[in-house]
Amino acid sequence: MIRILLLLGFVFYSLPSLATIVTAKAKYMHSGEISTNTGCEIAKDRAKLKALEKEIGQTISSEELEKCSEIDGKYNCERNRFFLSSFNGDITGLKELDRKKTTETLDDGEIVYYCEIEIKANVIPSKQITDPNFDFNVKLNKSNYNEGDNLTMEIGFTKPMYLTIFQVLPYEKKNNQVLKLFPNEREKDNFIKSEKIILPNNAKYEIYFPEKVNKERVDEYLFFITSDKNISWLPEYGTIEELKAAFHKSKKMMKHKFKQYTITK
Repeated sequence: MIRILLLLGFVFYSLPSLATIVTAKAKYMHSGEISTNTGCEIAKDRAKLKALEKEIGQTISSEELEKCSEIDGKYNCERNRFFLSSFNGDITGLKELDRKKTTETLDDGEIVYYCEIEIKANVIPSKQITDPNFDFNVKLNKSNYNEGDNLTMEIGFTKPMYLTIFQVLPYEKKNNQVLKLFPNEREKDNFIKSEKIILPNNAKYEIYFPEKVNKERVDEYLFFITSDKNISWLPEYGTIEELKAAFHKSKKMMKHKFKQYTITK
């Protein structure tokens, strides 16, 4: 997690799209270490992701997925992948068309389990600013942090725009999973007129390992949202799903990006 420490033209939009009915099928193979119900949950998330990718495209890189699997385990990584991709579009009216559970005995006697699920759903792309001249990029000072490290970020902009940054904590179960990092009490102005800024400015972002997490490493994400009009986001959201719901319900046009980083105890 990140502590904030105090220191002394025209824009074109994509029109709201009608839902597209998409069918998708996905399979998940697993050992007996997880239940068949959990295996089918992963298969369904994979099918949802395929439905999104059919209509919208994939944005999570294979390098991020490989790193995520090593730290969070395959199941949590699969769910994180779906949650992050689902900001590109909303899935409604989901119907499970078929579910098949099978087993196979390997040559060494190990039994593996398969769950294959086919779904049909409405996929509604997110309202996005499509002007190629309205864009931004983000570079973190590191991708791996230790307790006590400082996080800085360099953000470049093609034109003036509003910026909001959230921390996303997918491992958090009891407290809020989404916390607003910027703007904050010390950095209140989020209308960025410069071509490039470096954050923090007049503050300090210090990394610390989350309490009550029985792991040596955790993954966290920064979610960057830009818009040409200011948006009144809440300072925190209980779950990633709550942030996603607010994102899809907003009538403002936005662009967004994720950055993943790892904290080692």
